[in-house]
Amino acid sequence: MHILIISHGYPTVKDPQWGCFEKDQAEALVSMGHRVTVAVVDMRFRPFNQVFGISHVNDGAISAYTYFLLSGKLMPGRMRQLMPERMMLRLCRKIFCAEGFPDVIYAHYMSWIAMLRQVKQKYAIPIVGIEHWSKLNESTLSPRIMRSGRTAYALTDRLLAVSPSLKAQMERHFGVEAEVVCDMVSDAFLQPAIPRKTTKPFVWLAVGSLIQRKGYDVLLEAFAQLGGAEQLIIVGSGSENGHLRTQAERLGIADRVRFTGMLDKQAIISLMNESNAFVLPSRGETFGVAYIEAMAMGLPVIATRCGGPEHFVKPDNGLLVDIDNVEQLTKAMRQIETTIDKYQPEAIRAYVKKRFSAKAIAGQLVELFEKVIKQHK
Repeated sequence: MHILIISHGYPTVKDPQWGCFEKDQAEALVSMGHRVTVAVVDMRFRPFNQVFGISHVNDGAISAYTYFLLSGKLMPGRMRQLMPERMMLRLCRKIFCAEGFPDVIYAHYMSWIAMLRQVKQKYAIPIVGIEHWSKLNESTLSPRIMRSGRTAYALTDRLLAVSPSLKAQMERHFGVEAEVVCDMVSDAFLQPAIPRKTTKPFVWLAVGSLIQRKGYDVLLEAFAQLGGAEQLIIVGSGSENGHLRTQAERLGIADRVRFTGMLDKQAIISLMNESNAFVLPSRGETFGVAYIEAMAMGLPVIATRCGGPEHFVKPDNGLLVDIDNVEQLTKAMRQIETTIDKYQPEAIRAYVKKRFSAKAIAGQLVELFEKVIKQHK
């Protein structure tokens, strides 16, 4: 089967996390014997870091094409819809000439699914769309998002959501039916190196973009209240970086909090091997891949009841707290520290492997693609 994945990005040396989840799925599908091509219409505003026009890389067995012309932020009005559609059509034409026609198009995120409108009109290729966007967790959506969602989801032959809570939100906002196929964890996080004993000082790890939605401000407040010798490592980059560093200084914990910036997968795995537990008090997650990556490494996790984590954080692998609740978070962190030996790292990993491994998720996708292709003939 030839699968064309439509992604918002594809990892590079300068930006190793850009589209990394889509790449993980591509690699999993390749490992099952399928041919995978990736198409990216790059809508970011990253001066000097983007190649103008269509670029192509062969990344092992994956053939990846990226098209950058103009940042979405610089596109006026109606052009924001029409230009990305035309870019997607041109990119797909080039791919079809170079790689042949795919059996199925597998598109991630509402905005990129919507870009396929002209492709759908011109080519009789089935489309499977999958939604991850945390914006859909909000109670009210803007008219622009509502229009985009209606356009995008109507193009799909099958629509997926990465969690039961996101499925419910999509049905509530748009009246569409979606199936649940969760995000997957890369096999790199399921490799040995689990044995660890409680270390002194206790090391907490948090991974995610430094943005308001991730709740790092709440984490720093809670961490300051622990008042011990604990260490906190924060991995990620983003707009809140300066504010969070200032907050750590104000709270008197700057000497115990390390901001690493953005790291690649192997560096994150190394830090997980050095840590005792994972914490991220996010204000909204459609799923929460960072949590299952930590769990795959055998770490207990603390998450919030914010949409995604409720479906996989259980008493034997971590704790759930309310959003924006410093007191609950502090209590949960103390509880993990004092009961860390009760958590079984191998059992936590086994739980993740059974439900979210590349083999498990790719198997679900392949079965679904085959059904869609058969129905489309």
